[in-house]
Amino acid sequence: MTMPTYTPPTSPYARDPFYALGAADAYDEHHNGLNIHDLQRRANEMLDIPSTGSDSTDLYVAGYGNAVVGILRTHIAQINAQTEVSHRWLARKQGRETSTLHQRHRTHH
Repeated sequence: MTMPTYTPPTSPYARDPFYALGAADAYDEHHNGLNIHDLQRRANEMLDIPSTGSDSTDLYVAGYGNAVVGILRTHIAQINAQTEVSHRWLARKQGRETSTLHQRHRTHH
């Protein structure tokens, strides 16, 4: 029996050099220390500028914007994971991790 393999969906423009350049610039700026809020602001500024009709410019902006969305999703996932670790640590420190009261509040009604 063979298992079907699935490829994750990608942008139809992912192989375009201008799209890739926009995505690379966003990742490079983030890697060089620009925080997620500044990246979002830059992406919003680029998206607010009316299209010039140039495919290369539009693809650059699309690549940059999609990369910022990916960075933001990663940032949110990291924050959620850190929050969960902190909550577990606090519950363990306060002795609530194994108490029946703690378990009762953790179950959803």
